Amino acid sequence: MATVIYRCPVGAPGECPPSANRGYCQVHMFQQLERYEPVEDAPPVDAPPTDAPPAGAPVRPGPGPGTDPEAVTRPARPAEPRRAPGPRPHQGQQQGRQPRPARPPVVRLALLVAGVLLPVAAEHRRGGGGLAIGRDEPDCAAIPGLAGLDQLSRHHARLRWIDGALYVEDLRSTNGTFVDGRRIEGPTRIGPGHRLRFALDLDVQVVEIDEFGAPR
Repeated sequence: MATVIYRCPVGAPGECPPSANRGYCQVHMFQQLERYEPVEDAPPVDAPPTDAPPAGAPVRPGPGPGTDPEAVTRPARPAEPRRAPGPRPHQGQQQGRQPRPARPPVVRLALLVAGVLLPVAAEHRRGGGGLAIGRDEPDCAAIPGLAGLDQLSRHHARLRWIDGALYVEDLRSTNGTFVDGRRIEGPTRIGPGHRLRFALDLDVQVVEIDEFGAPR
């Protein structure tokens, strides 16, 4: 604890002697002494701070004002490699959407029977499209002399689409169905230029037609 002394407030340093008791200055007779508590253990003015580096040691710059102290000691993150720009979307194609696959060309087929065209319904029509062959089939109502074709079964054969291709299938008829002179046993793919025969009465040819129903 610091020792309390009293000294003259107007005298120069060393001019007036201090006193341990309250009273008046011996030099300035009417000046009352004032209480003074000297600070103990105060380091000398020219003494270096205890945490200062020794003489000759390199001085590391500290963080500036407003700098995170941990950021000074934290290792720097490596720079990420720049990615090469990808291909730009084609004009009219929205980014993020897959282009629609091109639709295959529409093929329109028909059976040519005694000068009459029997169009084969497209695959997207109700029931999958196709064409039914037989004496009692409405698809054959335009065939001349249909009622007199006694070798033709009432429900003889059927033409149907499978994955965009046209097939003919015999419906267990009595006299069979033929493709280019050969009797078929199961669904057989056909196209423009093939010749079909149903029993011994009906010879037809597969032809391609345009959007107006005329042979190409």
